[in-house]
Amino acid sequence: MHMVIWWGYDIGDFLFYGFKVTSIGALIGICFGVAALAFFFEYLKLLQAQHRHRQLSIKAKQLRTICPSESATLLDESQRGPKINLVNRVGFPCIDGLLWLTSFNMGYLMMLTIMLYNGWVFVSVVIGSGIGYFIFGQQFMKINLQNCHLIRSTFCMPNCSEPDENPRDGESTPALESTSASNVPSCHRADESNETSVIVHNVEENA
Repeated sequence: MHMVIWWGYDIGDFLFYGFKVTSIGALIGICFGVAALAFFFEYLKLLQAQHRHRQLSIKAKQLRTICPSESATLLDESQRGPKINLVNRVGFPCIDGLLWLTSFNMGYLMMLTIMLYNGWVFVSVVIGSGIGYFIFGQQFMKINLQNCHLIRSTFCMPNCSEPDENPRDGESTPALESTSASNVPSCHRADESNETSVIVHNVEENA
């Protein structure tokens, strides 16, 4: 077993006993297969983000039904969003687990191929991952931002009857807002008043 990067084609047993790679043609086929595996691994990340987005969308609609805004209270019950049926309750966790299990196993499989220390296999993994990220990376980040916006606008409402009505597109975190005097804790206001009275008292004594 090689412990440094080497560039030969006689790999021998590839991952499984009896699956031998001893020719240039077999090595080229293995490189294409490993590159496709790395490409599909990037696509799995996008599938997981899309599945998470569907879950959050349904939960967000249900939460708005339970805790509606003033305009939503005028809507009919049938227009307030879908209900999670038994198929969704069972299907969502099963699909989520299947996607995670597939991604987990593919990650370890690519790790084992890289541990062969063959330079051509390593370059194939890098190329496949790079192409996959180039194609799916922007969509993956966009869906993640949409998921963050769903969580912020639905599950992080300051009040049940006051959902976020003015979302900020493209922001993953809410913008900082100036704190009004009414939001300052009473202990802080008391400290400020005490400091003011002490200053006024000192000024009167000096006068």
